[in-house]
Amino acid sequence: MLYPVIVFNLVFFVATVASGGFTLSNLLRLGAKYGPLIASGEWQRLLICIFLHGNIWHLFFNTYALFQLGRLVEGIYGYRKFFMVYVLSGLSGSFLSYLVNFRQIGVGASGAIFGLAGLLFAGGLKYRNTSLHRLGMGILPFIFINLLIGFTFPAIDNAAHVGGLLAGMGLGWVLAPGFSVLPWKRWGERVLYGACIVFVALSVATFFLPGLSQRAVSLESVIAFHNRVRDILVTIEGGKVPSRYAVESLHPPDREARKIKELLRRFLEEGNGERLEEVEEAFLRWRRDILRKYEGIVFERESE
Repeated sequence: MLYPVIVFNLVFFVATVASGGFTLSNLLRLGAKYGPLIASGEWQRLLICIFLHGNIWHLFFNTYALFQLGRLVEGIYGYRKFFMVYVLSGLSGSFLSYLVNFRQIGVGASGAIFGLAGLLFAGGLKYRNTSLHRLGMGILPFIFINLLIGFTFPAIDNAAHVGGLLAGMGLGWVLAPGFSVLPWKRWGERVLYGACIVFVALSVATFFLPGLSQRAVSLESVIAFHNRVRDILVTIEGGKVPSRYAVESLHPPDREARKIKELLRRFLEEGNGERLEEVEEAFLRWRRDILRKYEGIVFERESE
């Protein structure tokens, strides 16, 4: 499963480049970890973010580390356990980052990679007087150096590293190298392996496929709707009536925005001042919620 995971990372990288590059908005559109969006129901981001990367160097270094550690883990534990540890460690890293760095956008496989390192380290502690012990102890410099770098540079999401590392170490105490002898353990590992595959497929499908996806749209859509409604309201306050086309061409990014569009339609039909007040109140309420949800990011995008 090492090579399919690497290919999956490369597919997401190509999709990132092809769909607009490494802007915050595009990374968010493709599934970057961002607390407010996860809290609003986009749970898939906890997994999908581990397949995204912020630039080509981010991808290169993570892929190199993944290849080096991944082939060791696959060789010692097998492809099923490698994939289980990769997915579960990645999720654990994302979840701890979600708790600690709620409003920080995060992408990258480093949490899952730290999980692989934690697995080898814990296995080395568990199986002393073996080659795995020597290998596990040899992983320590990698762990310490990269954690130190993460604590030194605030831009690095070290919470994801720590979360992945702890999950990998926990799994290292539970999972045995090689082929599991006990039938119930083999059955459990197969079930968990299958569950990880289903979870990855379900996360990607429900996030991206039309009809299944319930995720928020891009920041550009939110900002475009905000600015166009604001311009329509300015036109009305100036004593002019906006064209029906200006209202009909609005693309609401969410349910509350659709209500605003419908209120504007009714205002054009009725010309009622009370209806205009409803529009303004709904718009200000929606705007306040959006600014809270995308705190700091919307302003950045609007100022570009």
